[in-house]
Amino acid sequence: MLAALSFIATAAAGSRPGLAATPDYPSKPVKLISPYAPGGATDIIARLIGQRLAEQLKAPFITENRAGGGANIGTEAALRSPADGYTLLLASTANAANATLYPKLRFNFLADSTPIGSIGLVPNILVVHPDVPAKTLPEFIELARENPGATSMGLPGNGSPQHLAAALFSQLSKTDCLFVQYQGGRPVLKDLIGGHIQAGFPSSVSSTASIKSGTLRALGVTSASRLATLPDIPAIGEHIGGYEATNFYGLVAPKGTPETIVACLSQELNAALGETDAISRLDALGTSPVAMTSSAFGTFLASETKKWGEVIKAADIRME
Repeated sequence: MLAALSFIATAAAGSRPGLAATPDYPSKPVKLISPYAPGGATDIIARLIGQRLAEQLKAPFITENRAGGGANIGTEAALRSPADGYTLLLASTANAANATLYPKLRFNFLADSTPIGSIGLVPNILVVHPDVPAKTLPEFIELARENPGATSMGLPGNGSPQHLAAALFSQLSKTDCLFVQYQGGRPVLKDLIGGHIQAGFPSSVSSTASIKSGTLRALGVTSASRLATLPDIPAIGEHIGGYEATNFYGLVAPKGTPETIVACLSQELNAALGETDAISRLDALGTSPVAMTSSAFGTFLASETKKWGEVIKAADIRME
């Protein structure tokens, strides 16, 4: 991921005609808040996208980690900052889900943010231990239906994107698996490989190597279509109509940020994501770069917030 996103950070660093003209921006360092601890995917994306914007706009973009509260601490800090273009947020699926998971937040993510643009989508993959008799998605669904509550599914935390993917799967497939919550994705993969649990929804980034080595068996991807790197694995939606559960990353700013600044950042971000080589490198990691206008990204955020709110309520997912 680091190598792939480094390419995004340096691609098209020269000046390009046609981008939004903002002669006075930026005139000082821009802070990009990553609402997670250093070292994770969100942090890596924030730092390298920040580096790419810094090189093009000739000013420092400094990543600040504000972890805690399921991304809510960093999100609140970003959205309560002055709306002058000098504080941005690396947004993700957690922001869409948290609007329902945490009913007493002191901010409203959609109302208090200005969308800049999407960065990309990372699907999850439904995998099982090789000892599980189901070799296809329909066989797994049949197995889970015949043994309600008996098929164990490891998930990296209550309310996590993988938990939401599993909850949506359960609702649409009419299955009842035993959800086993862990503290993070690595313990889930370890127990999956060891055969201590039967199934899981790890991200494509973390599970692809195990799938290719045969340590885990992949039954379906959560994206709308198949992955170029794993073309033989069907999209779950091929068997369950309407199913899609991808993790998204993007940039937002506080509500009221000047339109000229938003346009400048949006066009710079989209220019990097349009590079053919960047697309192929991210695809190799299971990450699909997706460019959107500010308006389109805003519509997407509203749709994701509504979708996951309905899933959370139907599954009665509550934060303890």
